[in-house]
Amino acid sequence: QFSTPRPSVVFRLPKQEVGLVVLCGCCGKDIATEMFLNNPDIEIRYNSQLLDPTTWDIWPNGKCVRLLKKFGAASAAAATTGHNYLSVKVQNITEPVRISHLITL
Repeated sequence: QFSTPRPSVVFRLPKQEVGLVVLCGCCGKDIATEMFLNNPDIEIRYNSQLLDPTTWDIWPNGKCVRLLKKFGAASAAAATTGHNYLSVKVQNITEPVRISHLITL
């Protein structure tokens, strides 16, 4: 949970086969839009590359936002043989950002 300005939180992801990355929030059934999609103060990076929030979508339910769909040229996710990293940084926090799950494939 982020409730005051802090450095980025970095997740070391397991080796991925597809490139799917989904971030879920807590607590509520339809919080992903407000907490992630419409939050101008959140910055998410995949292997240091800033992700474009306009490419994210709600998936598979209202608690989660799909950050990356698959590896490929049109994606920030490039196939690697090692671990990948996801960092989340929140500035000017007006509402806490609570992460409940991080899904990768």
